[in-house]
Amino acid sequence: MATRFYQSPYSRNRQISIATLISCGLFLAISFTDTMGQSTFDRGKKFYQQRDANADSFKADPTNINRAIDLFKSALEQGINPEESAAYLLRSYYFKAMFTGLSEDQQKDIYEKGRNLGEKMIERYPNSVPIKFWYAANIGRWADVHSFARAATSGISKQLRGICKDIIEKDPGYQDGGGYRILAQVHFYSPNIPILMSWPSKDKALELVQEALEIAPENPTNKMLYANILLEFDRDEEAKKLLHQIRRMTPRSSHKVEDRYLQYRSQKLYDEHFN
Repeated sequence: MATRFYQSPYSRNRQISIATLISCGLFLAISFTDTMGQSTFDRGKKFYQQRDANADSFKADPTNINRAIDLFKSALEQGINPEESAAYLLRSYYFKAMFTGLSEDQQKDIYEKGRNLGEKMIERYPNSVPIKFWYAANIGRWADVHSFARAATSGISKQLRGICKDIIEKDPGYQDGGGYRILAQVHFYSPNIPILMSWPSKDKALELVQEALEIAPENPTNKMLYANILLEFDRDEEAKKLLHQIRRMTPRSSHKVEDRYLQYRSQKLYDEHFN
């Protein structure tokens, strides 16, 4: 059988067209997948950044944070920027529970989700400071709504202490000295239980919050915690000055709801001690 050395121009062009269509189709499919993957995470970040939309003082409308949570969950399930998606999901849980007017039982449910997610993600990303920090923030609030006594007897306070030490070692400046700040709260609020848990110390809390202030002296959360601890040491005039500063500040554009809450708390603390 003779071999055909030539093919008709029509046949050759048809093969080229099919090959071109296939390769273009594959390229478009890959590009579409990448674009959709990126947009899931990026859209989550966008909704998170708009978490204060329609806020009433320090109570946020939950619409945008709920959208952010759904998108970060989806991104995590699809393996899209999984480490960042996990950190932002933990961050979103914290905000939703803290600033959308939920009941105490509803807050407990959200913080429990943050606790469960954080434990899984720390196993997967043991060196991730953002995951550890936002996990610590969630379980710190878990301890607050359940009581620090329960957190102490269940081992959560000790666990939180270890995580904060690791954050400080890896990145002491993260979230304006956030590792120092959370560890200061653990020492300040945890009960000192002989034999079981004798390490909590208000002196240590004061030392730690001062470390956070050295890193970020203008951070209002650092100031608020410092004022609270100063009152414990009867350093009223220093505390009063800090509370005045917080009440007079302009809320940061990136943290409007959070800063308004700090202003509310500072006014309440001022009224309790100085009026």
